[in-house]
Amino acid sequence: PAPPGALMPIIAIMAPRLAVLLAALAPPAAAMKVEWTQTARAGETLTLLQDKPPLTLRKAGEAGPMPPAVISVDRGTQHQEFAGFGGAFTEASAINWRKLSDEDQAALIHLYFGDPADGGLGYTMGRVPINSCDFSPATYTFDDTEGDVELDHFDNSVQHDVDNGMIPMLLAAQAAVAKRAAKLKLEPDALHLKLLASPWSPPAWMKLPVFGVQGDTGNGVRLATASARPNGLDPAFAPTWAKYLSKWLSAYNAHGVGPFWAVTVQNEPEAAAGWEAMLYSADYEATFVAEHLGPTLEKDHPLVKIIGFDHNKDHVVEWAQALYSNPKTKAYLAGVGVHWYGGLNTQNLQSTHDLAPEKMILATEACNCVGNVVFSSPNVAAWWRRAERLAIDILEDFRFWSVGWIDWNLILDVTGGPNHLKNLCDANVIQDTEKKMGGDTLIKQASFYYMGHFSRHLLPGARRVDVRQTIQTEVPPPAPSDVKNGAALLFAPCDGNSQVQKFSLDKGGDSNLQGRSLVASGTDLAPGSDGFNVGGECVEFCISGECWFPKVQLWACAPGYHADGADPTHGGKHNQQWDITMVKGGAQLRLVGDGTTPAEPSCLTAVNTAGWAVDLDAGVQATAAQLQPCKDQGEPSQTFVLGGSGEGSGLADGSFYISTAAGFSGVDGKADLCMQPQLEKLPHVDAVAFENPDGSLVLIAINTNDEAANFTLIDQPRELEAAHMLPPHSIHTYRWGGPSAEKG
Repeated sequence: PAPPGALMPIIAIMAPRLAVLLAALAPPAAAMKVEWTQTARAGETLTLLQDKPPLTLRKAGEAGPMPPAVISVDRGTQHQEFAGFGGAFTEASAINWRKLSDEDQAALIHLYFGDPADGGLGYTMGRVPINSCDFSPATYTFDDTEGDVELDHFDNSVQHDVDNGMIPMLLAAQAAVAKRAAKLKLEPDALHLKLLASPWSPPAWMKLPVFGVQGDTGNGVRLATASARPNGLDPAFAPTWAKYLSKWLSAYNAHGVGPFWAVTVQNEPEAAAGWEAMLYSADYEATFVAEHLGPTLEKDHPLVKIIGFDHNKDHVVEWAQALYSNPKTKAYLAGVGVHWYGGLNTQNLQSTHDLAPEKMILATEACNCVGNVVFSSPNVAAWWRRAERLAIDILEDFRFWSVGWIDWNLILDVTGGPNHLKNLCDANVIQDTEKKMGGDTLIKQASFYYMGHFSRHLLPGARRVDVRQTIQTEVPPPAPSDVKNGAALLFAPCDGNSQVQKFSLDKGGDSNLQGRSLVASGTDLAPGSDGFNVGGECVEFCISGECWFPKVQLWACAPGYHADGADPTHGGKHNQQWDITMVKGGAQLRLVGDGTTPAEPSCLTAVNTAGWAVDLDAGVQATAAQLQPCKDQGEPSQTFVLGGSGEGSGLADGSFYISTAAGFSGVDGKADLCMQPQLEKLPHVDAVAFENPDGSLVLIAINTNDEAANFTLIDQPRELEAAHMLPPHSIHTYRWGGPSAEKG
């Protein structure tokens, strides 16, 4: 017989699931109370993580007519297990944290990792860079002794990360999560801070030399901030690099941090954007895992999971195929990590899951970077849109098999740093100890509240359940209503069905083509556009502070399309007016300007460049619309075909395309490209649901439209329903069921 008490741990583990089973076998409830929380924007009026009066689910047909659109939840069909939600403990985050008073340091830790019942977001996951990254004041590693194959000079104290605050910040976060677990009477295995480590670059001496860069005298130079192509790691030091990663984990463990849950092989292995980086091909990464990292961690840290790829979703399928085709690599890998910068690509997440359903997908990084930090003033709508985009990414990642979601920097300063390569970004919380913004020391961005709709209500161990929503069954194509102030202009393949590739001349201009404004067609009549009822969105050379590069964008047209009385930044310096000159092969578009912005004659130019120039990831390439000094007439990059309504003065009669001329080649040699705003095709309404370990259901639904969405909320197995409404620009979290469910 089992000794006394031997069955108690098993009973403790099984009790929550047993309660769920018993609840499922019980007779259907006649009614059930639903708690719900709202974050929403109505103009400039904000509702932030506000609990609302409960609604009641009743038996179908008892509450009268219901809206035809539905969000139906079926807990009987379950999918991936939720692992956690969190943010990154970068050096920049730690430095900003250390700048706070002791009271504000504790407040920040509580905001993110504290119990939601006490106002925290309930984060349960964190990402930690190994060595420096771009969000460091300078490059550093823990062994800069060249040729130290045995790592005899490795700093086992990792003192740099103690002094910069990373380790103290991690310990404080761990303690907050442990406190919450104790309050909920959960074992550490059920609730603790899961940590993921990611390297940006090994010590430079472990890398292959790079040629043709600063410092190269002909034999190449090894740099942390550059990478040889296609692979940056010197094969001779592959075993040493694997050992280094293992020693780093051990060093952190010695400080009481961890033990770590997982490690990614390499942050963004396809990008060498100018900061710490190391390129891998998929096959090379597979070999490194199979022959070096896998065996090393299996011996030294057998419980640490290894996650491959760790880059944008546009190429995740190809990487998963290569990594999983190597049997040894596949055996060592727990799954793949993905970043948000290349777009939703939900079809790629589905295909990746289908390749190996037993392997996880984890969303490991996301943030808004272009434009640095955007505050609620002067444009609350732009501030809010950033949060909506992140929330859509979270929701769709969960719908398509991600087991968790990790934000980027936990806290930054008002400039979006520090970052030693000036790759400045936004964060959920901004510190303003110097009171530059004149308000609170800890500034919570809109995204902070959106995060809470997920992190506060999902516990590790939850299971995604089926949701059917009919409010919006297909993702609509980009439309004029989607065009907002600041949208970068780029050149994409011409599409005759596109609603956002056509432009027209201002209605108040002369009949000639000099000093005219170019208006994105339809934006003057689209209520969702910032150009609605003000003449539309005009093509503008950006001269505001965040545009340190020659960005051409869309912005609400200056009143009357003239500089007189206009905002100096947006039209007041003639930066929305263009002289159109017909040249061989098309037209040249020269900015009028005011003689100082720009200082010399400058023309619209198609430029193949890094994606960050058009609000995409730095690791992708795009053909951007930029302003460059005018070249000889007929230069392909500055010559455009204005089609759709003829040429010359006939352009005034209607809308037209602005397409690249013969002789110009875009990214990957593409030709016939048309100018359009950079608009991602995003769902405007969607929902995802989970069943927590205690049997309670959590439904998160979002509406980014300018109109409300009325729907019927349905608990399918219980045959219960209630009418409800998602206001414009809102996110709701609904909770019902579980041991504490109240019956009406």
